[in-house]
Amino acid sequence: MILRLSSLGDVVLTSCVIDPLRSMGYSPYLLTFEPYGSIFEDDTRLSVIQIKKEELFKRETLKKLKGFDLYVDLHKNLRTLLLRFFLGGRWKVYKKHTVRRRLAIHFGIFRKPYSVIDAYLETLRSASVKPKIEVSEERLRFWKEKIGDDFLCIGPGARYIKKTYPHFRKVAELLRMDGHKVVLVGDKRDKLLTENWNCVNLCGELSLIDTLAVIKLARVFVGNDSGLLHMARAVGTKAIQIYGGTHPTLGFSLFKDEGIVLLKGLKCQPCDLHGRGRCRFGTYECLDIDPQLVKDKVIELLHLS
Repeated sequence: MILRLSSLGDVVLTSCVIDPLRSMGYSPYLLTFEPYGSIFEDDTRLSVIQIKKEELFKRETLKKLKGFDLYVDLHKNLRTLLLRFFLGGRWKVYKKHTVRRRLAIHFGIFRKPYSVIDAYLETLRSASVKPKIEVSEERLRFWKEKIGDDFLCIGPGARYIKKTYPHFRKVAELLRMDGHKVVLVGDKRDKLLTENWNCVNLCGELSLIDTLAVIKLARVFVGNDSGLLHMARAVGTKAIQIYGGTHPTLGFSLFKDEGIVLLKGLKCQPCDLHGRGRCRFGTYECLDIDPQLVKDKVIELLHLS
């Protein structure tokens, strides 16, 4: 039983342990909160137990979760600690490096290379494996017929303003001027953000698994340090990752062979573990990255693919 309750990007990255567990002889299950489990709808390698937050400690849920040969805690918070108490059994818990990551917000000396994926795999003493989520051929054929496969994909949204690059519209314009088709993905909030953009706008219209299919068909994905970016990693689509108030030292950066990371590297980065809140200077300088540079990096990735 793999435990990762939320959020989207974190749940996506847990996919890196599916194949290692299978190679060890286990039949993996994933426990997560709604709606994150639906992203594995087409993935035949594991079973998903998806619940509402308020159901976690109900008797029926605990009964369903008892009796697994191994519990792999890839969340490591108070909820999963309580589950250890209620469920018993054999547990492996990942090294979250919480103290070092929090100190990195205030002191540059603690901004060291770190990958959540490597930390997940270290829990199983597994060799390096990339995140991977399967999408059915039937679903891919449907979306290929609907929008093709010669397009670039932009995911303009992020949970917090300090992680949201403000110039995606200009990036899309520059790419279209070069003759590229641009498809937008995201949630209903992103739909409001992208009204009247001259793109194929699928924001707010897709399920998680259909969003994954569209991203898989894209030649390149461009996004923030967000769940959508990690979805691109899980389907092998090269990506541009734009950092704002967070930082690679927190563990969610692309590997070199997955794409390109754009980071200004200001002394104030990172300013929060998750990118919450507002810029204390009011300038959001970390996100002031030239759209032309972003466009050029997209073209660079296209030439490499």
